[in-house]
Amino acid sequence: SMQELNIQGKKVAVFGLGDQVSYAENYADAAGELHDVFETLGGQMCGYTSQDGYEHEASKSVRGDKFCGLLCDMVNQEELTEERVKNWVAQLRAEGFLEGGTTAAAAAAATTTIAAQEEPQAVFEAIEEHSDMLDETIKAHAGSTGYTPYHNPTTKSTMWVSGDGRSCYYTTDVQSSYSP
Repeated sequence: SMQELNIQGKKVAVFGLGDQVSYAENYADAAGELHDVFETLGGQMCGYTSQDGYEHEASKSVRGDKFCGLLCDMVNQEELTEERVKNWVAQLRAEGFLEGGTTAAAAAAATTTIAAQEEPQAVFEAIEEHSDMLDETIKAHAGSTGYTPYHNPTTKSTMWVSGDGRSCYYTTDVQSSYSP
């Protein structure tokens, strides 16, 4: 479980995807929730980004006047994603995030950040590669996450709906590759 991670003093950065128009009142809330878990576990949080250029109304990902990590909207602002990723990777370098010190404790985040040293495309490939790990963790704890899974065997995808019905996300059973 995430609560068992030993990340005390380790640098941690979060990122998230969301639809800031359709979900303007809770844009990328999950990134904020992950941030809080990692921070509570003693992680040294890095990678805060400006809210400038976004159209959301509210988000659990806001800390002060910034987002608690990189947030991308592949629905409404896909054309801005590559530049945002490049800027974020440069920012993480400047913050010393990419100078070692990561552990398997934050496997998906660490692997993604290591991949980010190469090119933004590597970030998307690493996210895709490690999304199965997140999917399996979510499935294993489905009853405790507050999300109910609805599997579609035809599309080999699962829609996860929050208990209040206000948010959902999708996972797939098959590997696919990102193509910008």
